[in-house]
Amino acid sequence: MRYDGVHMNVVVFKHVREFVDELDIPVRADIDGLVNLLGQYGPALSMPYAKPLGRGLWELRRTGRPQIRILYGFCNGSAILVLAIKKQRSALRHKDIDLARKRLLDSE
Repeated sequence: MRYDGVHMNVVVFKHVREFVDELDIPVRADIDGLVNLLGQYGPALSMPYAKPLGRGLWELRRTGRPQIRILYGFCNGSAILVLAIKKQRSALRHKDIDLARKRLLDSE
């Protein structure tokens, strides 16, 4: 699925779309709003909506309950959303970050 933002295209991996589709409607609406912000502001989007994780990986952040994180990067002028998770601890798990980096590299 693709969202066409004002400034950049946002590509959503199938895994991410399936994850979001399983969420309650108000949570999905919040995620759609965040994705639209990402499309409008691209790499300039910052806290509290987005946070850099390093080495080309970022997280889109939904706060509140449930806390949702969507990991993404940029490639060829597009934002690529590669992994979505419910955050259940204070820090993201290394295996989630590694998987997101692998998917991002594979998308190039």
